[in-house]
Amino acid sequence: MNRIHPHRPKKILSGLLVFFTYTLTWAQPQPDIPLPRGPVDLSETSNVIIFIVLPLVVVIFFFVWRSAMRKRKKEQEDKEREKENRKL
Repeated sequence: MNRIHPHRPKKILSGLLVFFTYTLTWAQPQPDIPLPRGPVDLSETSNVIIFIVLPLVVVIFFFVWRSAMRKRKKEQEDKEREKENRKL
C-alpha cells in the first residue's frame, strides 16, 4: 500500500518556503519602473477600473463559479444515489 510518510508534507512545505525566500531575497527592483507615490487617484477612469471594477468582477466570478461547481457536484451525487437505489 502506498502510504505517505508523515514528515513528507512538512519537508515539501519547508523546501518550498526556503526556495521562495531565496528567490525573493535575490529579486532586485528595476531602475526604470516608477514607484507608487501616495494614495490612488480615483478621479482617473483607468484607476477606477483597475482598483475597483476588476477586483469586483473577479470576486463575483469566483462566487458564480463556486455555486456552479456545488450544483454540478450535487447533481452528480444525486445521479449516483439514483443508480444505487435502482440496483437495490
